[in-house]
Amino acid sequence: MISFLIKYKKVILIITLAFFLGSIVYLGADAYRRSNFSAVAAKVGSKDITYRQLYRVTEDRAQMMRNQGVDVNEEILSFLQQQFLAALISEEVLNQSAENAGMAVSDYEIAYDIQTSPFFAPNGQFNKTAYEAAVKRAAGMTPAEFEEQLRRGKLSDRFRTVLYSHYKLTPAEIKQSYKIQHGNLKDFEKNKKDFSAQLMDTKMETAQKAFFDQFNENVEIKTYLQD
Repeated sequence: MISFLIKYKKVILIITLAFFLGSIVYLGADAYRRSNFSAVAAKVGSKDITYRQLYRVTEDRAQMMRNQGVDVNEEILSFLQQQFLAALISEEVLNQSAENAGMAVSDYEIAYDIQTSPFFAPNGQFNKTAYEAAVKRAAGMTPAEFEEQLRRGKLSDRFRTVLYSHYKLTPAEIKQSYKIQHGNLKDFEKNKKDFSAQLMDTKMETAQKAFFDQFNENVEIKTYLQD
């Protein structure tokens, strides 16, 4: 399990907010498989996240790992389920925040992304039939469901970018943090780039946690286990 986490930590963290996992209720593998896919796995305010949504994204990632030769056992599957439930909740929080701020993703943007994607242009030109077939085959969705998912992903990314843009590191802050952590400035210039990246990650996690805590003061977030 440890080697799995090390190997795939970047893939996993890129789709979720690690600090938020502590608030996610454990979802057992047996209960998950017995779930009614129309049942609610979590709620963010009045918005439901269903087991069907959770199953779809979890199975997609699990199948990718199987294709890479990973033995996706019960422990890994349960871990993925928790990670993706956190990701779905995080995306919903960001979407609701974006909508409250008046942000939106236009139909034109969605159409452009789809029509310029090489996945839907087998001969270099967009093919609607190929698009509909690919979405159904690969994701098990209707085009409308796929487009809504794409819209939500773009909107949450857009809000996250705005959130991040308010936080920057000054040269003095980087140097002072390095000195505190290492006790001196030896090899500072040599390690400055890597240290700055790590410091920025830490700062962003802190900022995200503060944002989610504030959101949760006004909007209730619930997670559920399937009995």
